[in-house]
Amino acid sequence: MRSLALNQLEQALRSGSFLVDCRPTNDFADSHIPGSISASINGSYEYMVNCIFSNDKHIIVIAEDERQSEAILRLETEGYSNLSSFDFEVWKSSENETSKIKRCFAKDSVKHHDNMVDVSNSEDWEVLHVKNVLNVPLADLVNQPSKIKEGDVLYCGNGHKSMAAASFMAIRGVNVSDIVGGLSAILVDAPELEI
Repeated sequence: MRSLALNQLEQALRSGSFLVDCRPTNDFADSHIPGSISASINGSYEYMVNCIFSNDKHIIVIAEDERQSEAILRLETEGYSNLSSFDFEVWKSSENETSKIKRCFAKDSVKHHDNMVDVSNSEDWEVLHVKNVLNVPLADLVNQPSKIKEGDVLYCGNGHKSMAAASFMAIRGVNVSDIVGGLSAILVDAPELEI
């Protein structure tokens, strides 16, 4: 599949297409195309895309060069047929702006406890979570974004779903942050939090 040119991307976005950026969460947080959704290919990629987009939408996939074909194929197996790709480096080299997502380190999560929201699946949350933290699974958040408020600090098992949730909220003008490494990092770097 040939990658879209910049003018084709801009036209597709004006026509209502959606951007899914499946690069690693650190790369996405540092710099991404405004309005794109993070769904790291290193996490529950298909699940995150399915939570946010129905398979009849035109999805433009942004991936690292060596994972572009895999990213497209994995969505095709989920029933997505209206897919294109775009090279993020083309955007970066243009005059177009990029966006960032604020992140918090797990060692500082104690300071954010009152604003933390766990966006893990309910099943995962039942097994292990930070005590006295609200659970709003990604799938529920998409249908009820008002459950997340400005300044909330999101986390999940490893930080993939929380970055997807943070990018979803950013599109709605609600600025939240996520915890780098999620609960896995909290368990190591913030042992004072009750689990």
